[in-house]
Amino acid sequence: MLVEIRCEKFAKEFQTISFHNGLNTVLGSTGGSNALGKSTFLWIIDYAFGGEYYCSSGSDVKQNVKDHTIFFTFLFDDTYHYFYRATATPKTVCRCDKTGHLMEKMSLADYRKFLAENYHPGVPFEEIPAHYFRIYGRDNTYEKMPLLTQPREADEKAVDFLLRLFGKAAILNSMHAMEEELGIKASQWKSSKGQPKSFEKIEENEKTIAAQKERLEKLMAQNESTGMEFLGFDTETFERVSDMQRELRKLTRRRNQLKSRLNTVQDGNKDFISEAVKEDFTELSEFFPGVNLKAFEDIDNFHIRIREILKEEIEDEVSSLEPLIKQCDAEINRLKAKIEQSGIASDLSQRILSQCVSVSKHIDELEAENRDLRREKELQEARVLAERKMEKLLAEQQSAMDEIVTAINLKLSELNKYVTGGKEIAPMLTISKEKEITFSTVGNTSEGTACKSMVLFDLAILSLTGAPALIHDGNILKSISREHFEQLLKLYSACNKQVFIAVDRAEDELLQNSTILHLSEGHELYGYSWSRKQ
Repeated sequence: MLVEIRCEKFAKEFQTISFHNGLNTVLGSTGGSNALGKSTFLWIIDYAFGGEYYCSSGSDVKQNVKDHTIFFTFLFDDTYHYFYRATATPKTVCRCDKTGHLMEKMSLADYRKFLAENYHPGVPFEEIPAHYFRIYGRDNTYEKMPLLTQPREADEKAVDFLLRLFGKAAILNSMHAMEEELGIKASQWKSSKGQPKSFEKIEENEKTIAAQKERLEKLMAQNESTGMEFLGFDTETFERVSDMQRELRKLTRRRNQLKSRLNTVQDGNKDFISEAVKEDFTELSEFFPGVNLKAFEDIDNFHIRIREILKEEIEDEVSSLEPLIKQCDAEINRLKAKIEQSGIASDLSQRILSQCVSVSKHIDELEAENRDLRREKELQEARVLAERKMEKLLAEQQSAMDEIVTAINLKLSELNKYVTGGKEIAPMLTISKEKEITFSTVGNTSEGTACKSMVLFDLAILSLTGAPALIHDGNILKSISREHFEQLLKLYSACNKQVFIAVDRAEDELLQNSTILHLSEGHELYGYSWSRKQ
């Protein structure tokens, strides 16, 4: 807990101020004089707890007191921790020894972590002052909206803080993860849900793709009878083109046969027919005396004659084949020219190409559409699983909110019964599924009741959660009836945590006993009031 605050800029009688558990009162004058420093000192307590308003541009202390240093001491587990913060460097907190000598410097963020580690509030420590240190000048003092840190804060944000404060952070973390996965906030999710999309189009496209591929194969095959009819030619055109193509094929085959035969004859002429040369057999008689040379010469002459006859026949065959081949070539060229002049072949080629491109493009489009549909189907299936998780998390969150609201309302009823003697209706908190907050006292909308209800709410939170302390300024307490205020003082005093209040009333003994700072005219916090003429 906070046990001490020191500052050399305070009036000499107030330079060291000690605190205790339970109620700590900053008391003003009975006449209710302002500009004594009551709220300013509450801001100094806030400063010791890591707040920043005390030396901000919105505070008149910065202009009137100039740069100075606030020393403060905390007690945790029987160990004292000494710190100071200079208003010239408010983002730095210095750890020191008992005499104020510097030991180490830490950032304001690290200092807040230190407080969180020792107080265990369950939320980032800076959120505690923002909600429950209600000091004049801070936007959280509107008595009709005690859950909000400022009147225009979204209810959802306040509810989420309440869930974390009551130890339900895991549910919120899971919810936020699912919101990121679904790409939509949980509060908007139900209204955005639509009917699951049907993906029968995938199967339809597959059938169409198969049919189009079959059509493409027929086009590429270019079968004459099938292709011509398939491409939409009329019967006359079909018959004319077919006749010419059949004749062209016959001529081509005939020409190829003749050409093959000519090549064979010419190759045979080269291999077997050469110039006839008479052999000289005179040398043979030297080895075989008495041999009949004339017989050998007769045989050789016979071979020569045979070669001459074959040569004549081959030449005659070549002479007869070449004209036939030329005739076939001429007829083939004539038919090709006729087909080309008619434009049928060109038109046929263009039609085939055009339809091939069109069919291929259609297949590509259908396959691309199916890829997109399958991807969308996978996303939808994943979304369905995510939505089931979200449904479960929403149910868990609702259960947690109901549990928290029930606990707070029971405590409110208990505290209200103590303060009013059971004569008045207790304030009631409700939180809808959409995280809309209602906090009111049925049948009583007076300012005094609203302020009392806010105090009861804070005391309920202090009792039920890890919130370490409360601060209530006089602007909240002054509207509460004396009877109710006296009972609230007893509740403040009975707290096992620290409560800091600022009031001008001095008639109650509890106020006198709990006073840690008594300010009045001539006894201002800094020894003077800068709002009065000197």
